[in-house]
This record gives sequence, structure tokens and C-alpha cells, in this order.
Amino acid sequence: MTRTVLAPLVTSYNPTGPDTHGVRVLWPQGANTSLYLDVNRLSRQTAWAHGFMQTYALWLGPVLLALVFVAVYAIAWWRGAARAAALLVLGGAGTVVALGFNLLIAHAAREVRPYVAHPHVLVLVPKANDYAFPSDHSIVAGGLTLSVLLVLGGELWSRRQHMAHALAGAAQRRRTLPRAVPALVGANVVFGLLLCFARVYVGAHYPGDVVAGYLLSSAVVLAFTLLRPLAYSVVDAVEPTVLGAVLRRPAGGRAAPEPAAHSAPSVPSRP
Repeated sequence: MTRTVLAPLVTSYNPTGPDTHGVRVLWPQGANTSLYLDVNRLSRQTAWAHGFMQTYALWLGPVLLALVFVAVYAIAWWRGAARAAALLVLGGAGTVVALGFNLLIAHAAREVRPYVAHPHVLVLVPKANDYAFPSDHSIVAGGLTLSVLLVLGGELWSRRQHMAHALAGAAQRRRTLPRAVPALVGANVVFGLLLCFARVYVGAHYPGDVVAGYLLSSAVVLAFTLLRPLAYSVVDAVEPTVLGAVLRRPAGGRAAPEPAAHSAPSVPSRP
């Protein structure tokens, strides 16, 4: 009985593309090369995972990260947390800007793909005719992961603060995120880190490429969060209008104030 092993994906590849006219590997050269070859050996020994890792590295990882991002936005919208929705929008914009920076940095660094410098490694994805540093997939992973963490992490912290101060009023509970927050945080981090690892596993990037992309997008998203005061002022101005439905559902607006707990019932005056 013979065992079927998934062969590496063979695609057309132009050997005269930009990959052949750049730096073989960026600093730290030794660690980048050693770790890349170690992961590639692991890839050769785990043929059973090739199908999943190939799919995850190409499109499944970004899709899952985007779904978590959209789910958190939908929860914030449904719960009437307009400022949380605005913070997510800032994170998404920062991720897009980081992808633009990636193009400039890639042409400045000119690091060739690792399978050009090491032609005998196992490659499970189509070979691209572009530069390797930094990884655009890891930029998506870092930007979307941090954007979600800024919202959900703040929710976890505020929840602990509310418990410590015994602030559990009905209006506050209505505007907090649900108990699925820890699960979303865990899935968000796992999806992002696994995408970075998968890009090395399939042979497309050095470890330094994915680390640089992750850190680059995280830095840009953090920089964008400095615009929170401006974004919140815009939210406060837009929320009462029709456009506020983009940030919160119409029925999820500001909760009506509750009557005082010990207020006496009104007594009609005598004529």
C-alpha cells in the first residue's frame, strides 16, 4: 500500500523577474536562513498538513481575520457602542495604509524570495515575481489583529473595572460587549499568528519578513489610534443623525434614563 503525498504546487514563474535582482536575505541573515530552513524541513515531514496550510496561507487566514473584524464591528453596532465601531474603522484604515507602506519598503529593501536563494526548498504556493520583505499577509494579520484587540481588550479592562467598583447598572450592561469577548480575543490572536507561521511554512517568506510586516502594521494602527479624540468628536456629532445608523443600530442608541430607585409615586393634587 503506497502513501499519497501532496506534491508542491507547480506554477509558472518568471526567472527574470525582480526576485533575481535583489538582496538574498536581510538581517539577521543567519537566524533568518536557519529558521526558514528548519520550518521547511518541518513542512517536508508533515505532508498531512500541506492542504490546510496551503489554503490558510493563501486565503483562509485573511478571510478568518476579516470575519472576526466584521463580527466585532457588528457586535459593537448592535450594542450601540458607536465609539468602539469608530475605533475599528481607524484600525482598518491603518491596515490599508500599512499595505501602501509595504510597497515602498519592499522596493527599498529588495529582498528576494527565499525560494530564489534556496531553489531546492519545498514551496506549497504559487511562486511570485515580487520581493519578500515585508510580508503583505502578515501586515493584514497584524493590522486586523491589533484593531480588534484595541476594542476587545478595552472591553475586558472596563469589565474588570466595573466589577471592582460594582457598577452593573442596566444602561451600562446594555452598552458592553457580550461574554464571547474572551473567545473572540483568543481566536483573533491565533488566526493572526497562524497566518504568519503559515507563510513561512509554505516557503514564501523568511521569518523576518512576517515579523517585520506584523510590527509595521501594528505601529501604523497604533499611530492611527492617536486620532481617537477627533474620531470620537465626529461620532458624537454624527450619532444623533441618520448617518449614525452606520455606527449603531437605530434601536441601540442611548439608553433612556431609568427612574430613581426610591422615588415616591406621584399623587394627584386635590382640586
